[in-house]
Amino acid sequence: MSKIKQIREAKAEIENPHESDRMRALASVLAEIQSSQRAAVINQREAAGIDPDDGRERIDKEQRTSQILDLIDGYGPGGRPLSEVWLSQAAPVDVDDPAAVAHYAEMSEAEWQGQIERWAATIRDSQAGEIDATDRELADHHISKKWGVSIDRFEAVVVDYDPATALEDLLAGPSKETEQAIKANTEALA
Repeated sequence: MSKIKQIREAKAEIENPHESDRMRALASVLAEIQSSQRAAVINQREAAGIDPDDGRERIDKEQRTSQILDLIDGYGPGGRPLSEVWLSQAAPVDVDDPAAVAHYAEMSEAEWQGQIERWAATIRDSQAGEIDATDRELADHHISKKWGVSIDRFEAVVVDYDPATALEDLLAGPSKETEQAIKANTEALA
């Protein structure tokens, strides 16, 4: 019976990582490392009287813990898709509501081309007369109006989503940013 109980507990933790003390403790360890490293860099800046103006700020440990738990939740059954977690936390996206476009990140190339064609057909159907534009140009117009970015930018950030890169951004992004902040400090002191 002990093994069955352990399996059930593990399943519950994966399905609800925000409610799991064990998952929270593990996420908290990584958040502590990242927030401590960033604090050391910011403290160094303050002590040296430098401001590299690179936008780096302290990392809130509780907020970072929650972000890590969101990532874990994205891997569990019924959790938010990894693409949505990445778009809302780490993507260099200019779109106001990343969760609203996450499903485009999950599309295959053929599905994306079909979406472009559907948008173009909808625009053509709603207009009287001929429209002298390609499907891609019409899709660009739609995306620009709806999300305020070009189709090229939308594809680069959303459609070309890569799960491996997303996972690296979500887990190691703050550490990489801290490394960049150290380099900025070094340049400012030189």
